[in-house]
Amino acid sequence: MEDRERVCCLSRCRVKLLEISGYGGSIGELKQMRHFLGKLECLETVKIGVEEDINTSNYLRANLMALPRVSSKCK
Repeated sequence: MEDRERVCCLSRCRVKLLEISGYGGSIGELKQMRHFLGKLECLETVKIGVEEDINTSNYLRANLMALPRVSSKCK
């Protein structure tokens, strides 16, 4: 049986803005963000509201900014 790459409908979405609130930075959330950033080809802006904890907000920001993006316009 051949391995097939899973087809994802997100690559056909024309989403330009992704807004998330209450982001906590768990491994599951980070995997989800990697998936979104890797599939949303038209994405231009991502706004993420993190849970209020000054000690971890810089860490979360660094983790998110390090994720690869399929859209060159994404900031």
